[in-house]
Amino acid sequence: MLHRLILSENEPQEATAAGDRRRSTPPRVWLGLLVVILIFMTLATIIAVKTPAYESADEPGHVQNIETLLGGHWYGMNTPCRLNPHIGLLQCSGDEANQAPLYYLLFAGWQLVIGQPLQPPFNSLHVTVNPDFFRGTSGLFSHHSFANYRFLLWLRLPNVILGALTVLLTFFAVRLVTTDEWTPLVAASFVAFLPRMIFLTAFVTNDNLVNLLGAGLTFVALRFALAPSRWRMAAVGTMFGLLLTTKLTTLPLVVVIGVLALFAPGWKRRVEYFCLGVISTLIVSGWYLIQNTVRYGDPLARGVSAHYLSLLGALGTPIGQPYLVRDPLRMIIVQVPQRVVQTFWYVSDWNQFHWSWEVNSLFTFVFACTLLGLIHRRVNRRVLVTLCVISVAAMFSVWLVAFQTFYQAKYAFVGISALAGLVALGVERWKQPARFLLPAMGLIGTLVAIQIDVLALHWN
Repeated sequence: MLHRLILSENEPQEATAAGDRRRSTPPRVWLGLLVVILIFMTLATIIAVKTPAYESADEPGHVQNIETLLGGHWYGMNTPCRLNPHIGLLQCSGDEANQAPLYYLLFAGWQLVIGQPLQPPFNSLHVTVNPDFFRGTSGLFSHHSFANYRFLLWLRLPNVILGALTVLLTFFAVRLVTTDEWTPLVAASFVAFLPRMIFLTAFVTNDNLVNLLGAGLTFVALRFALAPSRWRMAAVGTMFGLLLTTKLTTLPLVVVIGVLALFAPGWKRRVEYFCLGVISTLIVSGWYLIQNTVRYGDPLARGVSAHYLSLLGALGTPIGQPYLVRDPLRMIIVQVPQRVVQTFWYVSDWNQFHWSWEVNSLFTFVFACTLLGLIHRRVNRRVLVTLCVISVAAMFSVWLVAFQTFYQAKYAFVGISALAGLVALGVERWKQPARFLLPAMGLIGTLVAIQIDVLALHWN
């Protein structure tokens, strides 16, 4: 039985022991955290400032959702939308209208506060695709608008702050569960210097809020695991509800509520905690699920989303054709793992910039070695189960999306803080410099990627 594997009735004292034993963090670690966050923000800001307008995958659609809300209208998939055949790849306006609204509401409020005027939708008829894009040697557009760039900086730079908060929350989450002073910094460094993470943070995308809320979910879930209480389960449900109203691909993390409920003694208490978590989730996200039901006939809007994305050519299939998985077993065992390795560590711009298979494999090998360090490692069972469940559920979302539409490993970043916790705990027995090997590799890779794929390009 699952609950017997992860919890015994006499374990509550053990579950809270890490928090009681945790030593105060020395100044040198706080200084290291400050340096990590400053480097992260500097690199992300360089990317945001040096990249012209809309040279990031789907940034025009994310911005349009913000502007639609700011204009007093609700974006939706029931608006007629077609791909313009004169420009090949791109794009009719509103190509992110299938997304949940929380990120866009937040940034519409930000734009209102700073007094930036409403912007018209990005009109792809006024731009041309750079032929070198198809060879992976240039950005997507041949020419860029400086006015669009100047406006976008007001939206891009707050995303850098979301990324920095994700790094900070990762540090505090891992700090809950270890007595080693450097382990939280290793976890924060892993997140901060992950090249894919830095390049996501530099642009306008709801993934940045998803990653922050995922770090928040990891934090409150670990607090519950160490000392279950009603308020802490309510916090878990609230955080998951916020995730659902930001991106529906986070749905697999609902399993976290069920697993955490098993930490409570007695089935009556377990059922109570589970119901409390679900109710808290619905209180936060119910309005959005009801809205989808009214507008599209389904709280998850699955059928309408599939049809809408097929009209845009966003499924990786010819325009207007449904997304089909012809060999599910090969998809599960071969294709998705390959795509995860190819897109987890680094992808940028409109996905034309990426690393070779050899480089991605090297990063994956070192990552696997860090996880092997968990073998025979004394880690509180509740902590280990919590981190593993969040990480696995986040990874499972990639497989889930793979059966519906075009997919990438970034969907798993909702669990990046939990994954960083596992990495940091796995290398606790390594000698001090070696514990930062994977973050150091990521930082070097990020610097190389910025030089080659941002600074060295000739932008018009």
